[in-house]
Order: sequence, then C-alpha cells, then structure tokens
Amino acid sequence: MKLSSLFQKTLVGQVILFSIVTLSMSVASAYSLRWHLTGEYSSRGSAIAKGIADSSAELLGSDSPETFQAIIDESADLRGVAYIFVLNAKRQIIAHTFKEAIPKQFLNLSVNPNPTKWGKDGSNPRGMRRFTHSPNFEGVNGEAIVQYRRGKGFGYAIDISVPILEGNGGYVHVGMDQTRLITQIRSAIALQSVVIFLLFVVSVIATYIMVNRISRPLHQLIDYAKRLAARDFSPPIGIQSNDEIGLLASTMQTMAADTQTFIRQLEQALEELQNTQTQLVQSEKMSSLGQLVAGVAHEINNPINFIAGNINYASTYTHQMIDLLKLYNSQSHASNSEIDAKAEAIDLNFLMEDFPKLLTSMRLGTERIQEIIKSLRNFSRLDQAEVQKVNIHEGIDSTLMILKHQLQANGHRPPIELVKEYGELPAVECYPGQLNQVFMNLLANAIDALEKGSGKIGRKGDGGNGKKTLPSLSDSSSQSPIPNSQSLVPKIEIKTELLKDNWVAIRIVDNGSGIPADKRQKLFDPFFTTKPIGKGTGLGLAISHQVIVEKHHGHLQCLSDLGQGTEFIIEIPVYQSKSSAVIPTIPQVVR
Repeated sequence: MKLSSLFQKTLVGQVILFSIVTLSMSVASAYSLRWHLTGEYSSRGSAIAKGIADSSAELLGSDSPETFQAIIDESADLRGVAYIFVLNAKRQIIAHTFKEAIPKQFLNLSVNPNPTKWGKDGSNPRGMRRFTHSPNFEGVNGEAIVQYRRGKGFGYAIDISVPILEGNGGYVHVGMDQTRLITQIRSAIALQSVVIFLLFVVSVIATYIMVNRISRPLHQLIDYAKRLAARDFSPPIGIQSNDEIGLLASTMQTMAADTQTFIRQLEQALEELQNTQTQLVQSEKMSSLGQLVAGVAHEINNPINFIAGNINYASTYTHQMIDLLKLYNSQSHASNSEIDAKAEAIDLNFLMEDFPKLLTSMRLGTERIQEIIKSLRNFSRLDQAEVQKVNIHEGIDSTLMILKHQLQANGHRPPIELVKEYGELPAVECYPGQLNQVFMNLLANAIDALEKGSGKIGRKGDGGNGKKTLPSLSDSSSQSPIPNSQSLVPKIEIKTELLKDNWVAIRIVDNGSGIPADKRQKLFDPFFTTKPIGKGTGLGLAISHQVIVEKHHGHLQCLSDLGQGTEFIIEIPVYQSKSSAVIPTIPQVVR
C-alpha cells in the first residue's frame, strides 16, 4: 500500500515529536522517581535504624551480641534492606547481617570526633545527600548520616547511620538496596515507554485516518485538475463537505464551468473567424474572377458585335456581287482566254457556291460567341450583388454553358449525359452571383465524381432510356438510398420544382461512386476534401453551405452512400423577405 506524501511527512514529524517527548519524560521521570524513591528508602532506613538504636540502648549493659544479632535479624528481612550492622562505642561491629565476610570498608570505620551530620546548620558534606527536601523523607529524632556506599556482596546501597545514646553507645548502620530502587525506576520508565508507544501507535492510526480523509478529496481535486488541463469537463467531482476542501471543490467546479463556457465561446468565435476568413478569401477570389470574366466578356463583346453586325452586310454584298457576276457572264458572249484561265484557276463556280456558306458559318460562330458572352456575364452578375428576382434556370444554364467542355468525352470516360427536368418556377429573390457559384461547385463536384468512378455506377429505374422521374422532395420516399444499376453511362440529373409555402428545390444527382458515411458527415466542414492533394481546397461545399443556409436561409443536404451515387438537395424560399415563414422539413436519413 502506497502511503501519501502528506502522511509520510506527518509520520516523520510524529516520530520526532514522540522521540523528544519520550526522552524528556524518561529523564524527568527517572530523576523524579529517584528523588522520591531515594527519599522513601532513606526514611524507611532511618526508621529501621532508629528502632534498632532505641532497642540497642537498653541492651548495652548486658553486652550480649546474640541479643543484638536477634534484633537486627528481625529487621533484615524487611523489603529493601541490604544490610544492617551495629558498632559499639569502640567502633567494633558486634552484630551484622552479612552472609559472607564483613566487607573491609566496614572493618576499620574511622569516626570523626566531630562527625559531619545533618544538623540544624543545614550543612551538606561532599559525598553525602540530604533528602529532607523529598516529600517522602521522614526525619528521625536526633541526628542521622546518609551516605552512598558500594561493596562486594550488597552492590549499591544508601547507608543510614543513627547514633546510639548520641554516639556514646555506638552506631546502627542500615543499608537500603539502591539496586532495587534502580530496578523500580527502570520498570516504571519501561512501563511509561510502553504507554507512550501505545499512544504513538494510536496517534499514528488516528493521523492516518485523518490524513486519509483529507488526502482523498485532495487527490480527487488533483485528478479533476488534471482532467481540466486535458479539457475533460465530465464528470464533476462528488465532494459535498462544508469545510475548506468542499469550498475549494465547489470553487473548482464553478471555475471549470466558466472555463468550459469560455472555451466553447472561443471555439465558436474561432469557427466564425475561420468561416468569415474563408468567405472573404472566396469572395475576393470570386470578385476578381467575376471582374476578369466581365472584363473579358466586355472586351470580346464589342468586336464580336461589330463582326455580327457587319456580316449581314457582307453576306448581302456578296450575294449582290455574285448575282452581278452571273448576269455579266450571261450577257457577255465574247470569250477571253485570260479571264477563263483565271476563273478556272480559282474554281469560280465552287467559290460562288461555297462563299455564302462560309458567311453563314461565320454568322453561326458569332452567334455562339455571343451566347457564351451572355452566359459569362449572367454567371458573373457583377451588377446584381444585392438580392434580385432572377430566373433560377438561367443561372443553371449559364453554369452548364461554362462547364460544357467538361461534359464532353475524354480519354477516361464517355460523354456525360445531362438530364434536365425544370419545373415551373417563379422569379426567386436571391443573390444571383453567389447562387451561381453554388451551382458551379455542386456540378463541378459531380463531374469530378464521375471522372473518378467513370460512370460505372448508375441509377436504377431509368427504363433504359437514360431518363428518370425524380420524386417530390415532400415525399418521404425520396429520402431513401439511391438504388444501384448496371448503367455504364455517366449521368447528371438536374431537377427543379416548386414546393409548398413558396419554397423552391433544386436537386443535382450523379451516378458516381458515392461518398462513405464517415466522410459525408464532414462534407460541409471548411478545408475538408475527398479529392487528391492539389485538386481541391475543401472550401467549395463549405462556402456553398454558408451561402444557402446563412445568406438565403435555406437547406443544403447531401444524400449518398458508397456505391450508390450522390444527390445534393438545395431548398431556398422564393421571397427572402419572408424567409421566416414555415420551412419545409427534410427528414434526416442515415445513409
């Protein structure tokens, strides 16, 4: 089990604290116990010595050692007594309790004629201790001398000597066993240490529980902070306490909610900024392209109009000259060899027959150029940047005119079959230039899809004649997956129809290879493209979606699946001023 760093630090502090407390208490207890026990032992020894001294004073005249021995033997068995011996007036031991020989230090005890005693002057000679300060010390009547002695046979002892008949009859020495006193002190300190250790264990357990209760929510807060750093805002922490940790958890949750809201706002602002940047870039490109197209169309239009206007006169003049030449040939009967040779060299008859045809071809070419110029000017719509009522079909046809060369056959596929089914539509309020750009993007994507799939996947139900009746957008069956067929002809179908509530729908369908579901969900994201690198910017569908949804308040939906072709559905209101009207609902179909 891994211990928390907080508990480890607390445990180290507790160990140091309890060590200091244990050492201090042991020293204090040892000194206190020694002070009290020494006083108690000294008092007990003084009482024993006084009792023996009083009894010995009555027996001095008998001079019977056996009697003295009997008296001290009675006291030798008392607890704590190490030895007892009696000195007579000649300082000879007349009775003792030593089991072996009398220690040498007691054989020749010299007595100071004026022994240092615990007298009234309070003197305390070196090597002697006075225990009258101990609350357990009870003095005796008379004088007593207390000394520390050490000897073979009794170890350490507190020697208390009491005079008999004020020293004239001798002295009684009682030795209290100091080793027993030390053993009691050690036992008391050991017991105290055990109690302190138990208290330490209890303290450690209590500390562990307390630290665990503190560290668990702290670890939850740390994990929550890490999740917040990784932008994971769920689920919130479950700390419900009313203490500082609960306040901190509540504050962090509030901060996380505010941060999540702020991040969401930043992401939304970034997305809007990217969309705006994309729209500005594309608008600038389209504006430049429109100006270029309009400029080129204008510059070409003037000479083409000049040619188209004069070609009729040229044709009239040519017919008149041919008629005059024919009349001249019919009226002139004279033959001129030089003229005949020249007429034969230039094949005059063929020239007179082919030159009018050449003028007719030139007239058709100029008319074709005029149509292209009209389509270019209609597509650019520089003069209609605001909402205008326009014919949607003209915009689609203009776009198809520009893309006409891409519909033709190439080395990869046959020509793309174009099926147009236009319904009866009123003039629609829209931004013509931007709407034409949407048509351009969708049709160009359909052509690219057919280039990739080579038209090997077609539409079922065309009856073999390449035509198909598209169901109404209001019919839920129209949202079903596009069926598959074995048609090898690449085909694009364009259908328009008027919906209820003054809405129009434009459907652009191709029988290409289709779009997988995982990529279809990202089609309208900026900079997402399914085309190879260098062939697509990923902006066409994103801008188309923005133009339809934001500028025209409509819908742009893609129905496709891999191997089933692709269908784009555009729905916009007829009147932009009434775009807040009821919007027809397109069922969301999972393809």
